[in-house]
Amino acid sequence: MDILGSGKGEATVSFGDVLRALAEVLTSDRGIVPIAVVAGATILAPIVDRYVVRRRRVIYRELYNSKIGLNPVTLSDQENGAVQADPELVRTVRLLEPLSVVVIRIRNTGSFDIGPDDWEHPLQFTFGRRVVWDARVSDAKDGLREVVRNGLEFFTHDQPTPESDTARLSGVRALLSQRLSGFLRQPESPVPAVQTPQWHGVRLEQLSLKRREKFKLVVVLREPDDWRGGSLSKELDVVGRLSGGRIKDERKQRWLSWPVVTVAIGVLLSGVLLSTLIVAASRGPAPGCGSGTLAVHGSSAFARIMNSVATEYHGQCPGATITTQAVGSVSAVRELGPLPADQKDSLAVLSDGKAPDAGPDLVMQPVAVLVYSLVVNKSVGVDHLRSEQVRGIFSGKYTNWAQLRDGPSVPIRVVGRGQESGTRKTFEEKVLGAAEPGLSSDDCRTPIRDPHAAVVRCERGTTDDLLRAVGETPGAIGYADVPAAKIAAAGGQVAMAKLDDRYPDVTSIDAGYRFWTVEYLYTKGVPENDSLLKQFIDYLRSSTARAELQDAGYTPCVTKQGLLDQYCTRPDA
Repeated sequence: MDILGSGKGEATVSFGDVLRALAEVLTSDRGIVPIAVVAGATILAPIVDRYVVRRRRVIYRELYNSKIGLNPVTLSDQENGAVQADPELVRTVRLLEPLSVVVIRIRNTGSFDIGPDDWEHPLQFTFGRRVVWDARVSDAKDGLREVVRNGLEFFTHDQPTPESDTARLSGVRALLSQRLSGFLRQPESPVPAVQTPQWHGVRLEQLSLKRREKFKLVVVLREPDDWRGGSLSKELDVVGRLSGGRIKDERKQRWLSWPVVTVAIGVLLSGVLLSTLIVAASRGPAPGCGSGTLAVHGSSAFARIMNSVATEYHGQCPGATITTQAVGSVSAVRELGPLPADQKDSLAVLSDGKAPDAGPDLVMQPVAVLVYSLVVNKSVGVDHLRSEQVRGIFSGKYTNWAQLRDGPSVPIRVVGRGQESGTRKTFEEKVLGAAEPGLSSDDCRTPIRDPHAAVVRCERGTTDDLLRAVGETPGAIGYADVPAAKIAAAGGQVAMAKLDDRYPDVTSIDAGYRFWTVEYLYTKGVPENDSLLKQFIDYLRSSTARAELQDAGYTPCVTKQGLLDQYCTRPDA
């Protein structure tokens, strides 16, 4: 006898199941509209941003920001002992040493021309404590050159900016010769004696740029008067605000920007949408809406999901009223037999597996793969069983869980389904290989009906009732479809058990898991084309219903290509 390990039966969902469910939803009718909306939004967002929200765009780039290039060190050859002694050259170099040049390229890369009224704050550049000595405009058309030159305004940031602290280009250049001559008159001092205005920035007033126009702003700067040598500063601050647009540093722009990302996502989703539409077209037209009333009776294992599908259908087709009732597979199939011809399209029944006593006038439609699981009360402490052990439990060979695993003594109590149940029929055929023992108990604890019975066994009419009884009865064992068993296991009183070391899942079928069948929908004859029953059967094959079945944990028999799933055509189904 094998010793069974104790533990918790965990209800798990594989990553593949998640991907299949997501793919099914995305390629279903419910997924087309969200895909189209998101694809359109991601493609249009950058276009709207560029042409509506921020339709004006100015890009600047710092092309050069460094010293002019001469340094007193270059005037001597210390290795050979040769020193340049020309004092005029030394004085000139000392004049040039603290000077630097900044070159800035400015471009209109937007979709519209930019005029003076489009600036909420003019574009301006400040250079830290460096002082502006000169400026010029280059690489611009003649008309643009004059516009920019006339709009240049130089300012200082050491004090508030009254009119006396600002100047135009002509004023700056008027002082340039004075600055140079004042320095050259002081041969021993690196600091000019003439005190002149200290401008630290330049502002582009009344700037107009046509679409794709560009120019370069060249500014000559000198370190402040208290500079005593060393590295030159390279500060550059940019301020400006453009109405309905933005100002960007070209060097800080990344190729993987949000417009690129959103457009890429939009193109990808558009491809998905196109594929979805092609697949949808290959499936033919979507099922139409029927009207009237329809009853669907049968399997309690499948009643919950069928009720959900019927509710969804009613939401799309308000003129249709579909009711569901869990009465058991066998009982439901028997209801179809005496149904009058004029009422044959008013009832459809669900059967777990093929109905053995179905008449020749009954037509079956495969709906979904139905996988079952053994379920035990948490007090049992068992998470897997072998088929021969299950047969021993139901035959009365094992009456206490201590016979099957190490642990405390817990009497075995069997909770089964009635003879009308398709789940019971599948269990007997696939697992027991025989009929279940007789009914001996009503409360699932004591054999009141048959005190001499080898097995304490009660019956419950529906899957939910069986799971409830297993959860409330210490030592109980039963069976249920996997989706319902997972819900019960999540509640904490019921555990799912492997059978022959295989977890109850559709992916275990090929590995030899036997406790499964196909859910069939039976009708009396072929439904009329204009009947609600015909429309509802078509709906069960639609991508919407397939997605809902998969969400609930079932494998639809009809694939998205309109073919039957491999498990629904197997002879052992």
